[in-house]
Amino acid sequence: MDGLRQRFERFLEQKNVATEALGALEARTGVEKRYLAAGALALLGLYLLFGYGASLLCNVIGFVYPAYASVKAIESPSKEDDTVWLTYWVVYALFGLVEFFSDLLLFWFPFYYAGKPSKVRPHS
Repeated sequence: MDGLRQRFERFLEQKNVATEALGALEARTGVEKRYLAAGALALLGLYLLFGYGASLLCNVIGFVYPAYASVKAIESPSKEDDTVWLTYWVVYALFGLVEFFSDLLLFWFPFYYAGKPSKVRPHS
């Protein structure tokens, strides 16, 4: 758990759009940016579980970002990142295939929707 906390703290020390926005919020509110970030992650998690439009957000996280990262990996000279993203897509497709046949049964399990790789609900 300490390793995850250290990675979180290192991320907050980096210079990027998210940390700059958190820094601006910290200056306006007086609340430390690590608490603001933790609160935002908690709200995002709750929204993924219960929110309207969670399927769109899950698809962005599970498909759009990996597609973007895959294109960047293809454009890079390194082959290791290509292998990582190819593995991701093979596993993603495998889960999609398994889910296609099992979704009618698994849909009834609590929080299945939030944890499944493809966020398309079956037709009633």
